[in-house]
Amino acid sequence: MITDRLWELVAKKLSGESSVQEAAELEELLRQHPEYHYPLQTISDIWFQQGGSNSADAAAAYERHIDRMVTQGLLEGVEENNDDLESNISHGFFRRNWLWMSAAVIVLVAGLLYFFNPVLPSSQKELAVVNSEISTRNGSRSKLMLPDGTQVWLNSGSRITYSKDFGINTREVNLTGEAYFDVVKNAEKPFLIHAHNIDIKVLGTAFNVKSYPGEKSTETSLIRGSLEVSIKSRPSEKIILKPKEKLVVMDEERSGSRSLKPIAVSGKNVPKVAIGEIRYAEIDSAVIETSWIENRLIFENESLRDIARNMERWYNVQIEFADEEVAEWRFKADFTKESLEEALRALSIATKFRYKINNDTVTISK
Repeated sequence: MITDRLWELVAKKLSGESSVQEAAELEELLRQHPEYHYPLQTISDIWFQQGGSNSADAAAAYERHIDRMVTQGLLEGVEENNDDLESNISHGFFRRNWLWMSAAVIVLVAGLLYFFNPVLPSSQKELAVVNSEISTRNGSRSKLMLPDGTQVWLNSGSRITYSKDFGINTREVNLTGEAYFDVVKNAEKPFLIHAHNIDIKVLGTAFNVKSYPGEKSTETSLIRGSLEVSIKSRPSEKIILKPKEKLVVMDEERSGSRSLKPIAVSGKNVPKVAIGEIRYAEIDSAVIETSWIENRLIFENESLRDIARNMERWYNVQIEFADEEVAEWRFKADFTKESLEEALRALSIATKFRYKINNDTVTISK
């Protein structure tokens, strides 16, 4: 069965034992069956939380496992010292097989839990059968390919869903969070994205959409091609974006939007809409709106409150402000491989704000 082969390939990938051909086979199976992206992400999270990606930890765990087996007499003819162990047993053989079997057990258990006891409210189980869903948790990002060949990069805490017949009659996805799309051109089947308060229509192009729940605005940044955007509250009006342009639809007044040119609209209780240009980093002209694809966070004159919101998703933490004045201080920053501690320390140098990290909660004060 396809599912049996898929889980076998996943286990080999997690244990680091998959060949180039097997990695390609897994990628092709996931392209044909995108509904497995979500359980695969869950299984990967479980594996890496267990330290499966750390070879030093794996080796240490293997040594402890061998020691216990020797002590209990389960390995005959092997004495309890590393020199004799190395002369009687191939460390590489045992460690590789131990990692592979560990991964296989995790895949088997997680797979059984997912398929026979899915963690879904009863009201959503029927929906799960109809739609495919791919999501990323806070602290992780993912790249995937849709059945039509369109490439999608999902930022932290994001989700896209689409119907099982995607690519057959239509190409439509629903987005919550942030994603970068490189859409395969198909004039007969326009690519449609439904976000919080906008709908986007495209034939073939590359662009970024940011639409997180609870944030004050939805942003669309066009890198190449062209986009047709409509506001859900007034679908008859179409806004055409050109390359290097950025559309911001605000649910309420938003600070830091002076560079955007407002679009005149009529009527009350409609979102405020503005259009401007995408931004570039001063140091190397990288596009700020899409820098996250390269595992990079760039801030240019951003409030600490907005920076904190991005860092919460990036590092999978919760950031609280003991002083609201500090939250409005503005910063320039560029983070790539910095840890949470290093990023906070770098931000605090200029203004001397204080921060305290307690498990997954960060408190910032004067």
